[in-house]
Amino acid sequence: MPPRIPRSLVPRPTTTTPPSTILLAACRAFTTTTPFEAKHSSSKQKLDRLLAKAPPYPYPIKTTFKQSWFGLYASKHVQFGNNIPNKKYTITRRRWYPNIKHKKLWSFGLGEWVTCKLATSVLRTIDKVGGLDNYLLSEKPARLKELGPWGWELRYRLQTSKTVQRKYNEERLKMGLITKEKMMVENVKLGVAQGVQEALPTYKQRRLKRQDIPQGFTERWKKSAEVKKVLFGEPWRSRRYAGRETASEKRAKTEAETARLRRAEAVMARMKQANQERKRIEKEERKREEEEQLLKLAEAQANRRGGAPTPTTTVSEPPSPAAST
Repeated sequence: MPPRIPRSLVPRPTTTTPPSTILLAACRAFTTTTPFEAKHSSSKQKLDRLLAKAPPYPYPIKTTFKQSWFGLYASKHVQFGNNIPNKKYTITRRRWYPNIKHKKLWSFGLGEWVTCKLATSVLRTIDKVGGLDNYLLSEKPARLKELGPWGWELRYRLQTSKTVQRKYNEERLKMGLITKEKMMVENVKLGVAQGVQEALPTYKQRRLKRQDIPQGFTERWKKSAEVKKVLFGEPWRSRRYAGRETASEKRAKTEAETARLRRAEAVMARMKQANQERKRIEKEERKREEEEQLLKLAEAQANRRGGAPTPTTTVSEPPSPAAST
């Protein structure tokens, strides 16, 4: 066995850093990459990039619900409250988030499908006003306030599109603010074709997938040009929402359901009447059998005594219809 060496004689490791390591740490390699070039940028940086080209947003932006910056939330906000059970009064905090859906809506002004996060109330409003373009181009202050930063930037892109510019020129022509020749010159400068087919080149210059191209685009656009109630007519319904029904379809469905319920109620009433009649007949037959048994018992007792049978009341059967006639 080798001899044991005392700890006092064992050399301890030094904690001093060698000078070569200090020199390497001081002289870093040169790089052109910015030190804070992160893959995931913050919400504030995304918001700044979003509103870089658009005009300044005229309303205050809330910082307590940042996901509403990048969708059509209609000024909806997360709500806070308490969970209070019935038996144990242990209060716990909770939140209520707005009902947000991811939808893909067609914009005729931009000539593309717009994928957005929006509240269900906004979806009903879009369905009511006649499309995404009519919703964004409204001039009401309440509508502008509920658009949010993302809707504000989308509205700016829609207003600067060729289709909306041509529509504005037509309205100015109707109001007498511009001549027809000047309008044609401005349309040529904008690169917009004359007539109602100017959205077709705008739509074609976007490279869309085949399944995203709405069928019968030209026919729907011609039909929408005849509609005067809304700005862009009805061709936004080229891709209908799943589960949505028109008023006539709802009315026909309701009438069919009402007729079915009436038929079912009539069948149930007939079955109920037949059951009542069957029970009444069974009750009368049971009563007649009991009376006959009582009569037989009385006759048997009289025979057993050897005397004359006691007068008993006989069951009087109703006269038959043949005898009454």
